Amino acid sequence: MIDITNVLFLSVIGLYAILLGMILTYVYYDAEMRGMNGFVVTTLAFFAGTVLGTLIWIALRPKLKPQPIPVRS
Repeated sequence: MIDITNVLFLSVIGLYAILLGMILTYVYYDAEMRGMNGFVVTTLAFFAGTVLGTLIWIALRPKLKPQPIPVRS
């Protein structure tokens, strides 16, 4: 028989896994966009504690370089 506590527990674990994946995906693509190795930055953010590692990345990440806008003449 299905117990409500088991369903709630598995739902919380599933929600955590989804949020973890979203946060680490953001860190990866943000690092790649800023010219750094996304895999290394994501790994460091994960092992530093996902929330703490992400906050450290946001505080210390390099600035975006302005992209030139092509103008047709």
